[in-house]
Amino acid sequence: MIQFRQISKQYNDGAKTLALDGVDLSIRDGEFVFITGDSGAGKSTLVKLLMGMEKPTSGSIIVDGLNVAQLERSRLPQYRRRFGCIYQDFQLLSDFTAYDNVAFAQRVIGTKGKNIKKRVPRALAEVGLEEKAKSYPSQLSGGEQQRVAIARALVNGPLYLIADEPTGNLDRTNTDEVMGLLEAVNNTGTTVIVITHDEQVVERMGKRVVEMKNGRITSDTAWLAAEKAAESVQPVPDNIELTAPAPAVEAAKPEAVPSPKAEPEPEPAPEPAPEEDENYVQETLDLGPASGEEEEIEQVVMDLDAITPPQPEPEILPELPPLVVPTVELPESESAKKSKLVSEVLKGWTAPAEVREAEEEETAEEDLSEGTSEIPAGAETAAGTETAEAEIPGPAAEEAVLPEAEKEGGAEHA
Repeated sequence: MIQFRQISKQYNDGAKTLALDGVDLSIRDGEFVFITGDSGAGKSTLVKLLMGMEKPTSGSIIVDGLNVAQLERSRLPQYRRRFGCIYQDFQLLSDFTAYDNVAFAQRVIGTKGKNIKKRVPRALAEVGLEEKAKSYPSQLSGGEQQRVAIARALVNGPLYLIADEPTGNLDRTNTDEVMGLLEAVNNTGTTVIVITHDEQVVERMGKRVVEMKNGRITSDTAWLAAEKAAESVQPVPDNIELTAPAPAVEAAKPEAVPSPKAEPEPEPAPEPAPEEDENYVQETLDLGPASGEEEEIEQVVMDLDAITPPQPEPEILPELPPLVVPTVELPESESAKKSKLVSEVLKGWTAPAEVREAEEEETAEEDLSEGTSEIPAGAETAAGTETAEAEIPGPAAEEAVLPEAEKEGGAEHA
């Protein structure tokens, strides 16, 4: 926390200029504060006193419990590490690259080389210039140079960031970018103090504004807010005496007036009993026990015997034996036998003995029917030849048997 208590500063020049005159100002940790005013209002003097570059003529400056005006010169470098500073003219080293300008702030406080290699790229990345690390200030735009200055101010992790006219040399676009970076830094918990005379920037940001004129604080939005809060509380008029409230007296309870005895209501006439009916069912509903009586359970009584007569049990029929259908084998007809034999002969089989016997019987029958009892010698020879041909397998046998079979089939049909 920063506190200025009745700070006055007078320079020992010929005119004995009074730069500050009885300034009281408090800045809490994590605040974003604008200090505005015309040239010569005392803004820059306020910053020099805060950094220990000047000593106040009177009053005290307390920063985190330390009185800056009483610090020895040997302790000032350690004290100034709490602050990071940004200036209007950037104050970059022209012969150093962007990386070296940021690393310079680390080398001044004796940071080790391996830590510098870690922190500097991180600081440049936070301001969006990781790709410009090897560029020189002359190769950068005004907005980029100011972002390098912001990275240099942040690389040591300061508690307080002081920006003295940070947008004085920038256009509207770069101004908005720089103010956005400062707001992002403030969101991380760093206290930001911006000294500016740009009223448009102040209005757009909507932060706390401390206005100075002729070495004095003429307005502070924090004061205005406090005054508005105080005005909202209505004071108590002087002519009203505040006394302790009298003890509460219990009101007397009114005596209970006995109510007149109510006449007993006539008992309702009993409902007529329902006529006896065969289909009548008597039902009782369980509405729960009455107050002060033991719980009783009522059951529904139904005369089922009167409604539904008992049904006879179904008759169980004896199980029947399974139906067995006898299989009857029919004798095979003579024509079927012959057809079967012919089909087997046609497939190239040798005629069985049954066929030969059947042929011999048919031949004998034909001879008897014609009335011939003698068989010529040539016939025996022919018969023997036919028999021999019938025994020969192959196509000749098939041709010999086929006419006989056809002849027999025709005879049967006739």
